[in-house]
Amino acid sequence: MTRAEAAAGADSASAILRSLAARPESHVPFGDVVAVAGSRVHGIAILLFVLPETVPLPLPSASGILGIPLLLISAHLAIFGEAAKLPQRILAIRIPRSIFAAIAKYVGPVLDWLERVSRPRWNFFVREERLTGVLCLYLSLILFLPLPLMNAPPAIALAAVALGIIHRDGILIAAGWLGAVIISAVLFFVAAALAEVARWLLHWLW
Repeated sequence: MTRAEAAAGADSASAILRSLAARPESHVPFGDVVAVAGSRVHGIAILLFVLPETVPLPLPSASGILGIPLLLISAHLAIFGEAAKLPQRILAIRIPRSIFAAIAKYVGPVLDWLERVSRPRWNFFVREERLTGVLCLYLSLILFLPLPLMNAPPAIALAAVALGIIHRDGILIAAGWLGAVIISAVLFFVAAALAEVARWLLHWLW
């Protein structure tokens, strides 16, 4: 392995994740993550905050801890783009190390595989960073809503977008857009069906 390859591997999302999981302290300041993320800070941040939602981790409090920062980071990307620094309030967030350890254990192998196959391509989707931020904010809002059985689909789509941001992989970002369209269609039809049921019940009762 060349020095460049080693450096790239050391700075990959999976390597950052495992280094955080191995730290001795019980809580990790998010500013420590940003310090090693470089220009990919928004992608790394979104990925690490959304990964606990992609699979049913044995951490019932993870959603409450990570939901608000995910919304704030997505909104920051949509408004300011990738070049802007994250607010100090977000950097000061302290995340339980147990969350990183659980992510590394249950999601790490999938993340390793995705990082191996991902590469810069489809630059049109990559360069529209503020529009990508809007997509991330939309998926984060869906994820934040108390919708039964609806956590995993937007989380997986958002994780794909975040990984696309990190690796400048437009195919992954495009997959996130496709996922958002499918999720929106499902939500629309579910809402329409519920409205029809409610209308029928009201008609039957009155």
